[in-house]
Amino acid sequence: MAVSAAFRILRAENIRSAARTAQWLTDRMAASGRPLYPGNVVALGGAISPALEATLRCSRESKLMPVARLRHRTGVDSTRPPIDHNDRARVLPTALWPQWALRLTPRHASGRPAAQRADELLAVACLLAGNTTPIRAAVRLTGTTVSSHNVSTFLATLTRHPHGADVLRTLILLADHLDTHGAPIDYARRSALFTTRPQFMDARAWLELQRRLRSNPSPNPVHAQRWLFHTLTGSPAHLAHPAIAPATPAQRQHYQRFRWRILPAEAELLRHAARRLLDEHGIDEPLQWTPQLPDRALHALQLPGPEPHSISPERLHQAVSGSDFSIAQLAHTLETTTAHVVHLLSEHPVDWSRPRFRRTLRTAARAAQWRQWYERDHLSLQAIADREDTSLAAIRLALLKNGTRLRPAGSYPGRPRRK
Repeated sequence: MAVSAAFRILRAENIRSAARTAQWLTDRMAASGRPLYPGNVVALGGAISPALEATLRCSRESKLMPVARLRHRTGVDSTRPPIDHNDRARVLPTALWPQWALRLTPRHASGRPAAQRADELLAVACLLAGNTTPIRAAVRLTGTTVSSHNVSTFLATLTRHPHGADVLRTLILLADHLDTHGAPIDYARRSALFTTRPQFMDARAWLELQRRLRSNPSPNPVHAQRWLFHTLTGSPAHLAHPAIAPATPAQRQHYQRFRWRILPAEAELLRHAARRLLDEHGIDEPLQWTPQLPDRALHALQLPGPEPHSISPERLHQAVSGSDFSIAQLAHTLETTTAHVVHLLSEHPVDWSRPRFRRTLRTAARAAQWRQWYERDHLSLQAIADREDTSLAAIRLALLKNGTRLRPAGSYPGRPRRK
């Protein structure tokens, strides 16, 4: 029997199929009372090849602690033992990238995540893949404030989920991708620069834009400050400086609502402010980035969350009928989850404002160009209105709101007065 099994193991097409054949052996060893851990599961006597070692380890995958499955990369049939991969923490955000957090987070039937702060827990799990570092150290390196117990509990929840094994496999693939290709963002540097910063933008600029775009402008720019911290560092807003961090569940909920109710012009202003902050520190990096895995790597996997790009921004914008839309209504219309809709609205802001404010949205976006034409090129208000196919009154009001000093009509030398 042993010889026959050995032949079947040797002739197996891959490590996974060989592991199924070898499972009777490791199950028999475990039944004898001998403890089996990833480090000693191969101690059957004599030296064995890395492939056979991986085979025996993978044969016990369903019995291993989830953190051991990550460390030994059993989900990808790894033949490599765990090593120190703590440098990976520099290219990992404190909360896993939103696209991957959406795909990998198990949720209850109500739509709520199976664990609070799942995006932070997933980032810690990604650091543990193929890594020898203790969980407590991994928590500290990612910059989160979750506990090692929270991480262990979350990983145990994953193993009980129908798609938990594929979530662990994807985390290992993401970790391998970072180790192989790196990342264009140094999250550790950004966290060191911006986590202790209490303010990211001038409140007056935000209030002025709010007055132009919203019928009920908010004079408090705290959500905008949180957005900038979140976007720059990849860390949740509650880890920001106490002056801007949401301290209560209600405040966190209000910030999340701000993210999916943001208007395109507001998002543009915030992205410009964030880019300027990076430039001031000499950081030549993209503002945001998300690792992409090849389709073939994910082809056979079933993940708990939807594919973020399965709904285009155009389809999302068409589904938003007006300012009174609801997330649940949109999710029903688009045949997806509420978490997916929230993610899409945060990534692709929708102009849900009323027609009057849609017109002022365009005015706000063009006012800087109009001022340049007026002051640098010395075009008249009427010439700008004609060029933009709008009214002279709209041009005059936009320039006045933008702080432009208007010339008396016909005052520029060589320009004839209109009759």
